[in-house]
Amino acid sequence: MGGLLTFRVGNFDTTAEREQFRFLCEQLKTHYEDSNEFCVFAGNYNIGCELDALFIKKDAIISIEFKNYGGNVVANENGEWTCNGKIIKGGSRKTVLQQARINHSTVKKELKVLGVVKNQIKDVPHLIIFHQPIELENNLSATNRSWLHITDSEHFIEKLDDITCPHTDLAPLGIVKLAETLNLNPFYLTEFSNATYDKPAEPIEKIELIEDIKKYEPHTEEKKQKKKEVMLNFDSFVVEDENSIALSNFVKRIVKLSLKLDNFTVKVLDSTRASSSFAAHGIRLTQEYVVTINADGIGEHCAKLAKFINHAVKAISPSTIFWEEGERIATESDNSSGVVEEHQSKELSNTNSNVCFRKSKTILPHWLDKKIFNDHQAIYAPEHERYEYNLDLNEEELKVYLGTYFPRSYAEMFCIADNLLQNKCLKKTLEQDEISVLDYGCGTGGEILGLITAIGRHLPHTKISITAIDGNDGALAILKDLVECNPNKNIQVELTTFSQTLGSIEDVEKLAFGKNDYHFILCDKMVCELISKEVLPINAYAIMAKKLTAFLHENGLLIMLDVTTKDEHSGYFYPQLMNNTINDYVCKSRTIETLLPLSCACHDGCRDFCFMQQTFSVSHSHKSNDESRVCYRVLCKKPLKTAIMQGMETANLIHVIHPTKYKQNDDLAICSRSKNNKIIIDSFNINL
Repeated sequence: MGGLLTFRVGNFDTTAEREQFRFLCEQLKTHYEDSNEFCVFAGNYNIGCELDALFIKKDAIISIEFKNYGGNVVANENGEWTCNGKIIKGGSRKTVLQQARINHSTVKKELKVLGVVKNQIKDVPHLIIFHQPIELENNLSATNRSWLHITDSEHFIEKLDDITCPHTDLAPLGIVKLAETLNLNPFYLTEFSNATYDKPAEPIEKIELIEDIKKYEPHTEEKKQKKKEVMLNFDSFVVEDENSIALSNFVKRIVKLSLKLDNFTVKVLDSTRASSSFAAHGIRLTQEYVVTINADGIGEHCAKLAKFINHAVKAISPSTIFWEEGERIATESDNSSGVVEEHQSKELSNTNSNVCFRKSKTILPHWLDKKIFNDHQAIYAPEHERYEYNLDLNEEELKVYLGTYFPRSYAEMFCIADNLLQNKCLKKTLEQDEISVLDYGCGTGGEILGLITAIGRHLPHTKISITAIDGNDGALAILKDLVECNPNKNIQVELTTFSQTLGSIEDVEKLAFGKNDYHFILCDKMVCELISKEVLPINAYAIMAKKLTAFLHENGLLIMLDVTTKDEHSGYFYPQLMNNTINDYVCKSRTIETLLPLSCACHDGCRDFCFMQQTFSVSHSHKSNDESRVCYRVLCKKPLKTAIMQGMETANLIHVIHPTKYKQNDDLAICSRSKNNKIIIDSFNINL
């Protein structure tokens, strides 16, 4: 058996990519025309990340990236790559090396999830192919050169021949089996393939290509019926709850918008129940939900839809595609210990699957989406500088705020509260008839709706009494309407709003709220405004924390959240000011402790100006995976912290305080006080 099998999972989006793919296919087909080597070349393939191509041969599995540049290329270890002095784009806010590193590790991780033998993927090289001739100045370290290769279209054949991985040894049938595991069969390109094998009795187009290569067996009616039954059984796994209905409606809008389709069917399946049926297709499910779409020829649109929703979209057949949503579910191969093996390097690696990160993605509930965009005519139009200060927003500006920043605040607080309420100890302390909430600086109340949703999920039938305070009357009116229109009958909310502004530190000192037993106190993106307008000095976080914690219930939580931009007066970023000043306050306090991040909870004597950042994303009818970056701190009274952390193993932990940098192998992702430890954790996940 020898030659080339070529596949393409949907066409490329740009002319340059299409031209480069065609050129490479033609060169590969010629090169392997009379070869005894057997190879697979798959274009536009999504395997947890978008790859321009994947090349599989006997001694290597290589991920490939196209670049439409030519000339003098400088590949730098740190900073941007350039071509003739101009920056080469790497990806969304990433350098070429950062993007390559993400793809490199993601491919390896996903192949492992698919069940590829560990030894075969010990090395998975990444190759960048420039479409035009280049002269390369390679400033990469020896470590990065070992896995990242660079060439141009004129020399890529030689480079593919040169790349070899000593642990990879794939027989032809092993390559075919891997192609089958990757579900490439529906996307076979006869035009660019020339593999030779024992020909079947029937024409190739009448049978399944991969099954033919492995061993031709005519399809019996029994086999056809069995396959049909597996597909039909998907209906029995459909789940219909508030989350899945919102997800289904969201997907329908996205498909109509991005693919211009009208005749299609969307189903949201329960992964646990559907796992065996998907396993019959060689697919291992790892998340809470599976979204399936059925439509004629939709298999060709995987890549386009994947770019739109930022998920790995795969085809089960030419007419059925799927992707996964929701929280990660436990699988048999999961390592529950969370301990890095002794022989592993402690050097950061985004392939470390032992780190369980707090949930950071969600979807705006369908009713809330309709309410803000239809009834309140909200507008999605990010404009960071204008919305740094929000007390003076007029009616039109409130619409932009509602359509852009409200959903982000919803997602941030929902994900944070959802994680907190999964903690058995904390949840037990809150199992009572009424939960009281204070939100100081609530705006239109995205964080309030997020908190209400989380409480409704974990503590249904609990009455929620909310006191919301802000200086913008228009924002308070919108908040009141949204809370009153919540269709969830399991949640009873009593909302009281007050209009109030702070003009000086004396105003803060005079604050009083009529009670001192709030279970949740929210201070969301308002301290930065007090600092920027010089209402409070740069220790504003400590001032507000001291004032607000005085009104906490003995089992209450103060959640202080803010943006991660720079304060122009002090020159520090807001996360640095938050960490330094709150640590100072907590150290001096006799009653208040830090609960999250765990790094600060464990190192309470620290005064470092750490830069922490958490990324959240929310999808709604006007934007898919809209990201926000914030910092936050959760404070509580000492007895509650002691109860929650009792039995929690806190020694020897490496604390990840910046997940994005962690995935980029950046040392700044780790709390400096914990770098010499062994067990890597997400410092913002209370459920270790």
